[in-house]
Amino acid sequence: MDKSEDLLGLPTESLPVAWKIFKAFVFDDEISVTEDELVSYATDDLKLNLDELPAGMKEDLTVILLGYMNLWPGWNEKNDFLNGKFQKEVYFERFQKFMLHKMKSTVEGVYTAAVKDLDKQVVKSPNKSSNSNDGSDPEFSPYAISIQCPPAMLNIIQFSNIGDDVIMKQHLASDWQDLSTTQLLNWPHVQVMFRTEDICFTRRQATEYVRYLNFKPHESNKSNQSIIEDVHHRPICGRPTKCYSYTFLKEYFQVYMEALISSTKVSPSKLEEIQTILSQFLEDVRYIDVNNSIATNTAVLFRLSHLPFIRNKRLVRNNEDTKADEERVAYCEKIIPKIRFVLLYFKAKQKPTPLLSFEHTDEIKASQNMNVILPDICYKCSYCQLAYSCENSKKRMLDHLKNHHKMEPHVHCTLCKNQFSVLDLAACRWKHSCLESTSTAK
Repeated sequence: MDKSEDLLGLPTESLPVAWKIFKAFVFDDEISVTEDELVSYATDDLKLNLDELPAGMKEDLTVILLGYMNLWPGWNEKNDFLNGKFQKEVYFERFQKFMLHKMKSTVEGVYTAAVKDLDKQVVKSPNKSSNSNDGSDPEFSPYAISIQCPPAMLNIIQFSNIGDDVIMKQHLASDWQDLSTTQLLNWPHVQVMFRTEDICFTRRQATEYVRYLNFKPHESNKSNQSIIEDVHHRPICGRPTKCYSYTFLKEYFQVYMEALISSTKVSPSKLEEIQTILSQFLEDVRYIDVNNSIATNTAVLFRLSHLPFIRNKRLVRNNEDTKADEERVAYCEKIIPKIRFVLLYFKAKQKPTPLLSFEHTDEIKASQNMNVILPDICYKCSYCQLAYSCENSKKRMLDHLKNHHKMEPHVHCTLCKNQFSVLDLAACRWKHSCLESTSTAK
């Protein structure tokens, strides 16, 4: 599209005010409109009643209008528009809807906040991206969609557009596959509490989901920030905060497992479950790398991955060659796998013997009481807020996921763009070769 030609096939001076303003932003031209024309745009196109504006807003009206025009996230799609991927009427209409929403919300009580935002705003060309550092732009639309649904629907929702309407549909879910203990512990929304006489800790999958609609796939860059997002001290009455090294915890767990193995009452499947829970906890301590240690009464939230993962969902139509298909809405899910864990207490008492030994582990070896031998393991679905305890807690948790949730769809790495099964990622703590080769690069 040549700059000498206007968007409607009319001389620039004959363009309606709204199109004249829009054209100036599209081509990074100076806005050659008068203040009166901007006011007419507000009254005629945006349907503002000047007599109903908040006190003082009328004087600042043109500044607010230009500020919101410059802030429209749709300018990020300008190159696609100029290359013919969007029809000019559709692109212009989205701009108008954004302006209508912004001005309406300003008139309805956020004028003061709007002025403050404009004072802080750094003026920039609308040609430059206003995306956040990770490339997502949840503010592309000024509207939020709140969906109340059971977990079985959560990951099988898709959005599309028919004409001017955005529609929501469901796609077919993958068949459920049984999870190993490692996969279960690293599965979204799963929490476990492990408790014995000596030790008690909780470990919760705190995966963050960012869901939004857009016109193009998500883009992202690797984050060099610390994997630890939050450390919160949680003092418990009567329990002083103490620090324990990774090495000491590892040695204790080894002695504890040897004591359990020596008992013929513990089944191999239960031994595997206990061993995996302890191993994952130890790996958490090693991975966050805080002086190779962990303190009691302290909650740590950390990311399992330096990179987010993404799902881009588009409804596929038969008429793929139509221009309308190039404009269809994309439903994006950005997934950031995280863990929050807390060592509530650790009070193992080492015995003065030649071999490493502890009071409770010796009691396990001598006991025939299953209540003494087996730890208390409680699983919880943090999405449904349902907890499962007792001896078969793992099976009950797996049954809940199978019956009330759906198999997680595949995800893409935002750096290498490769697709991965969540089953495979959960089995290796959400790591893959791309991360292993880049996570240490600073």
